[in-house]
Amino acid sequence: MYTRVDEAIGQLLNDAELRTVCLTTADKNLRRALDRRVRAGALVSPLPGLYARKQHWLHGLTPTQRALYVLGALHELHPTWRFCGPSAAVLQGLSVSHGLLNTIHLAVPPGSGVGSGEPYLRHSIPDEETAEASGIPVTPLLRTAFDCMRWLDFREGLAVADSALRVGEISQEELVEYVDRMRGGYHGIAQARMTAAHADARSENGGESIARAAMWELGFAIPDLQVEVPSPFSGSVLYRVDFRWRLPDGTEIYGEHDGDEKYLNPNMNGGSSLHAMKGERRRESGLTVSHASVLRFSPADVADTEYFDWLLRYYGVPKERDPLIETPASGDIIVPEPPAIELVPVEAYGLD
Repeated sequence: MYTRVDEAIGQLLNDAELRTVCLTTADKNLRRALDRRVRAGALVSPLPGLYARKQHWLHGLTPTQRALYVLGALHELHPTWRFCGPSAAVLQGLSVSHGLLNTIHLAVPPGSGVGSGEPYLRHSIPDEETAEASGIPVTPLLRTAFDCMRWLDFREGLAVADSALRVGEISQEELVEYVDRMRGGYHGIAQARMTAAHADARSENGGESIARAAMWELGFAIPDLQVEVPSPFSGSVLYRVDFRWRLPDGTEIYGEHDGDEKYLNPNMNGGSSLHAMKGERRRESGLTVSHASVLRFSPADVADTEYFDWLLRYYGVPKERDPLIETPASGDIIVPEPPAIELVPVEAYGLD
């Protein structure tokens, strides 16, 4: 039976969804009613005192949107809280890997103590380093990038740094200069300097940034990014490739980072995964007609360091320096099995 309480809760959830936040309440009776619905499986509670419809949370929101719902609700509960690091980065529209979103990073004034307890991490950051993102207090963009570059590993930090240049419209020189000005024994400062030196606004998403960082760690030549290649079929058409290596003999290797979104997102796949795959097939035919190689890899390939190292070497991408991480010797490697491909290639159906 649909009760008056159900109606009130439904309206409150509707209002929260319009504000793109989780529902919060100071009413103890209402909170007990919400907790009962969590136990019954109708709602989810990502943090104590935060609520959302289960169907909407699991199937209507991306991981990044869920993080924004949580951060927005925390701001409603604690308007003076200032977010930093990956939490500030996601609020500022930067590329933050999904695995980093469950920890809440809070900036507190120096001397106020930095005691932390899951899922909260508190960091000592001066009050004057404050900005806003959608009305929520955060550290300024350069400080956010700096902290992410030193707290996160090189791959994750480069994803944030690249997107800071792209979204914040700041130059790499500004980022490098900001890091150089930071004195006083900051933990991770050497990694922050290295990451800033490799930041590039041309990287279009976090996956491409992480792949480029992996290439550097493995000692491979750093490619050109987002290169336009004329189509051999039409002089007015330009293909854009994610990565390009040009070898001394003039041959080229194109690298393509294949995330799922280009096939699954209706706004990017032309209405169907099959349409997107057929388009990719035609595009790849145009790219290879000049005898260039097209190296395709997924986020799972990049995460498998041994396989990614083998794949780049197999396609002839040159190494220019000693790797920063250990990889198998050339003669010792056993070719790994590539990660399973969920989408069936167009060729399997004999489609043109």
